[in-house]
Amino acid sequence: MTALLAFLLLAQPVPAARQHLERGFALAQRGDLKAAELELRLAVKLAPNDAQALALLGIALSQQGEIEEATPLLDRASKLDPGNGNTRYNLALNQLRLGKRQDAEANLARILREQPDHKQAAALLASLPQKTGYETALDEYRAGRFAQSGALLQRMIDGGSRDPNVFRLLAWCHHRQGRETESRTAMQRALELAPGDPALYANAAQILLEQRNPGGADSAVQKALELAPDNAAALKLAGTLSVARGDLKQALEWYQRAAEADHSDAEAVERLGTAQWMLFRYAEARTTFETGIHRFPAYARAYTAYAKLLLDPGFQAGVEAELRARGLIEKALALDASQADAHHELGKLLLTADKASEALPHLERAAQLDPANRAVRLTLANAYRALGRRSDQARQLERYRELGKQEAR
Repeated sequence: MTALLAFLLLAQPVPAARQHLERGFALAQRGDLKAAELELRLAVKLAPNDAQALALLGIALSQQGEIEEATPLLDRASKLDPGNGNTRYNLALNQLRLGKRQDAEANLARILREQPDHKQAAALLASLPQKTGYETALDEYRAGRFAQSGALLQRMIDGGSRDPNVFRLLAWCHHRQGRETESRTAMQRALELAPGDPALYANAAQILLEQRNPGGADSAVQKALELAPDNAAALKLAGTLSVARGDLKQALEWYQRAAEADHSDAEAVERLGTAQWMLFRYAEARTTFETGIHRFPAYARAYTAYAKLLLDPGFQAGVEAELRARGLIEKALALDASQADAHHELGKLLLTADKASEALPHLERAAQLDPANRAVRLTLANAYRALGRRSDQARQLERYRELGKQEAR
C-alpha cells in the first residue's frame, strides 16, 4: 500500500475502530495484506459508514485480487467522501478490471474536474485505447439510450459492417423500443452471418421469451444447446422456460447444469437457489444463496433473492430473519438501484410496518422500472390508500386491471 494513501488517516473514526484502522494501515504498509485485511474488516464492522475504513479495506482486497468484493467497498467510500480523489481513482482502477469502462471513465473525468493536477488519473485516462464504433454503441445501449445506439449501429451497417454482433445489438435496440419486426429481422441477419454461434441463438431466445413467444424461444434454446451443450446462457434460458411451464424439477436440473458449466456465472447460482426455494427446499436454497453471496459479493440480485427466501412464511424464521432480509435488500439496492423487485420488496416491508411514506418512493420506482408488473401496481395502490391519496389509488387499480386483461389474451 503506497504512502500516497496516508491521507486516509486524517479523519477520525470512532476510537475502537481507529485502533483497528491504524493497525491495518501499518500492516498493509509492511506488505502483510491478509493481516491488514482482518484488522480493517474489524474497523468496518465497528464503523460501517467510515469512508477511510471502507477505502482501505477495498484497497487491501484489491491488492489481493479480490476485485469483486473490493469494488462495492470503494464505491461506498467514494459516496461517503465524494471529494476524495484517491479513493475514486482506486475505484476507477477496479471498474476497468471488471470491464466497466464507462463507469471508470466517468470517475476519472470527475477526479480531473475537481483535481486537475491528479497525475495518476490523467495518465490512466490518457492510456485508455480509443473506443470502436461498436463499443460506443454498447455504451449508449447500457445507458438506456436505445435510439442513439441503434442509429450508430445502423451507420456502421450502412458503411459495410457485417459483424454479427452489430446486428445482434441492433436487434436488442429495436426490441427495447418495442419494434418486434425490426428486432427479428436484425437477429435473423446476425444468425445468417454466424450460424454456428450458440451465443446468438441464446440472445434470440431471450428476446423471443420477452416478446412472449415461448415456442420460438424454446427452438432457439435447443439450437444453442445443439451447438454447445454446456452453454450457460442457453441452459439458464431452458430453466426459465421450464419454470414458465410449471416444471420446477426440470428447471432445477437446467440451473444446476448452468452453474456447473460456468463457475463464474453468478446468475446461474442465484437461479439455482430460487428454483430450490420454489420447490420448498429451504435449507438447500439458503446454502446456495449464502455460498453465492460469498463467491460473488458484488452480484446484487443474489441479495434480493435471498431476502425473498427469508420472507417466505414457509421458512418460519421469525423477526430476526425479517430484519436480515431488509438488510439484504438495502445491500442489493446499494449495489444496483435498478432492481424493480428489490424496490418492491423493500416497499412491502415498509408498508407492512405502517411506514407508507417511506415505502412510497420505492414502490413508485419499482413501477417505473417494471411498468407491466401487476403485483407492483397493487402494492402501490395500497400505499396510496394508506396515505389517503384516493385518486392515485384508483389509477393504479385501473392499471392493475388493464394488465390483467393483457395477460389473459
